[in-house]
Amino acid sequence: MNTSTALAAPSPYWQSPDGRITVYHSRWEDVHAAGLLPVREVALVHADPPYGIDVATDRSKSKGGKKFPKIVGDNAPFDPSGLLALGRPSVLWGANNYAARLPDSYAWFVWDKLGTMEPFDGSDAEMAWTNLGASVRLFRHMWRGVARGSELSTVGMHPTQKPVALSSWIFTRAKLKPGDLVFVPYLGSGPDLPAAVAMGLRVIACDVERWCCDTAIGRLGAITPEKAAEPVGPLFGGAARV
Repeated sequence: MNTSTALAAPSPYWQSPDGRITVYHSRWEDVHAAGLLPVREVALVHADPPYGIDVATDRSKSKGGKKFPKIVGDNAPFDPSGLLALGRPSVLWGANNYAARLPDSYAWFVWDKLGTMEPFDGSDAEMAWTNLGASVRLFRHMWRGVARGSELSTVGMHPTQKPVALSSWIFTRAKLKPGDLVFVPYLGSGPDLPAAVAMGLRVIACDVERWCCDTAIGRLGAITPEKAAEPVGPLFGGAARV
């Protein structure tokens, strides 16, 4: 007799009222293994995985910065083989850090983060591998701490936060149509969600960090019942500031 216990399939952490956006607080591999990802329907895999560079996440010394948790999995080389095995149109950010484990491609996306600013200690740009074809394409959008081309009110959501404008540009480059399904295996701060809503897209997204899931759905004005039940305010957090 088989006495092994089957693992329960992940349940949605949050789903939009219209069912178009589904977020799992889970590894994407577990969601896929449970049959919850309709792979053939996926029009685009948009991934911003841990790059395997153990990026510093303590930004508390910079203006508006915070001390974030370390990025799960960033202390080991990233293996893109699982995402590639899905066989879907894909955009994988940070791919210059694991390019040796990717197929050759003449089509890359480059995000110029400087705009008209001078170079600084951080990266001047970020690069994404893609199998969408065409040529190398450049997206210019200033994004340096509090000096940003957009989203000035969202500073400090995530240590590797990307702009909604970048997600919108990628979705446009991928020629997505209303109703198309985007798979986001590493949700992070969730810029894909408002971009997808604005374009009428569907999304299945995953993240192993609950705080990332909460941050992402918060962009849509949503909150989980568990988060709403957490004690907050002066009764629990000390005297109110006046």
